[in-house]
Amino acid sequence: MGALRKGSLASLLLVFQEAALKAVGLVSTLVLARILLPEDFGIIALATLFLGLVQILAQTGGAQYLLRVDKLDDDIVNTAWTINFILKSIIAVPMIASGFLAAHYYDDPRLINIILTFTFLHLVSNWKNPGLAYLRRAQEYGKIVKLSIITKVMTVIVVIITALTLQNYWALVIGKVVGTFSGLIGSYFIYSYRPKFQLTNAKEQWKFSGWVIPQSMFGYVRTQLDSFLVSSSFGLAGLGSYNTIKYISYMPNAYLLLPITKTFLVELVKAKVDKNYFNKQYNASFILIMLIAAPITSIMYLHHELVTLFILGPNWLEYSYLMSFFSLLIPAAVVLRQASRVLLVYGKTKYIFFYECIAFVFVYTPLLIIGIDDLRLFSAVRVIAEIIITFIFLVVVAIKYTGIKNTVLLVFSLVPMALGIFIAVLVTNMVGTLNINVFVDLTVITFVFTCVFTLVVLTFHVLVLRRLDDWKYLESIVVRILAPLINKLAKK
Repeated sequence: MGALRKGSLASLLLVFQEAALKAVGLVSTLVLARILLPEDFGIIALATLFLGLVQILAQTGGAQYLLRVDKLDDDIVNTAWTINFILKSIIAVPMIASGFLAAHYYDDPRLINIILTFTFLHLVSNWKNPGLAYLRRAQEYGKIVKLSIITKVMTVIVVIITALTLQNYWALVIGKVVGTFSGLIGSYFIYSYRPKFQLTNAKEQWKFSGWVIPQSMFGYVRTQLDSFLVSSSFGLAGLGSYNTIKYISYMPNAYLLLPITKTFLVELVKAKVDKNYFNKQYNASFILIMLIAAPITSIMYLHHELVTLFILGPNWLEYSYLMSFFSLLIPAAVVLRQASRVLLVYGKTKYIFFYECIAFVFVYTPLLIIGIDDLRLFSAVRVIAEIIITFIFLVVVAIKYTGIKNTVLLVFSLVPMALGIFIAVLVTNMVGTLNINVFVDLTVITFVFTCVFTLVVLTFHVLVLRRLDDWKYLESIVVRILAPLINKLAKK
């Protein structure tokens, strides 16, 4: 339980980091959305899409490998770094070519200089300190958190100043330059480690990465092809709106839910020797994340206009319906990570690749059939298909590795959450909005909804759920985490 508590505290630290980054990033978005045009965001998004398609070939899954390996040492770290370095360097050539291809396809020569700059940053990132893997493996995230926050603050300050000065997309490019170099230099300040080129256990690592690369490629195409289609039909302004709102909708995942789950992979690796303990860990982690994801998704879906108005301003309001659709991908991403985590624990990365192939066909076949004349219909179908295929994936993986009985309990855990959402919606609608201003209205709605949802789930837990092993185990985790804080407050 000591390891679990350490993992939970590490999760809280990562949540603090991402909450701080989210706050800084949100301020940046609030400012930039009112300075720059959707077209400015569009051209950066387009360059990023083309580069991402090439960069994904260098995603070896080295970070996941270093977390799941039984014993970490310099040979393994240096080999992972070397493999990554070689692949990234090779990929730089097609990255440069993609700049000219994109500029020709969209008849926009501005893309060449942007992509050349991003390619340079791609090569610079090769030299980032791989020794940070030791800190992550030991779940000592303090220094990493400080570096991330300092880097983000510096980047945002530079972006806002240059945006006010230049009034164009180069502010976003300069921000990426500052962020890359700050992260690189800082990585050597927070941990003393000097990498060296080495391929000691390259064969073993490549056996793991061999399936990660095609899986990452299909995963990227599956999640980003919709943006390519939108850019072809609606231009840079349409792409800027679509991509920006899609990114904002993903912020709860990137800045809150993903950090919480980072330490779960390590804990599941330790727990896999005991199936009952593994099942409890697996279910408890899923319940915990969904309890956080459910109210966030509900508020964004039901009050998408307020959320869009608050974050982006009135110029983006006509696309607020995209916020409601994309918010539904928050729990879908949780489900996908939950299923993928088991396969990573057991080293079955090829099955993740198979899933990406199936999901690609499942999601984009109906999209290509309906066409892209109606952006609202296109977005709705894309999201619904994603939700269905991820849920099927979770059920299949859970049955295979945790058993049918445990899978039923896993699915049953969603019932009290659904009830909590239903009652919270009723109460929130009864309270209504104060119509004071966007910030106050959104704050009141969020507060009321969250309180009612929490109360319903807690009531359900006390009356029924705490009799189940998973919920009882989750309760023990929460109590252990909160106990030191409660004791300190009691002494005061």
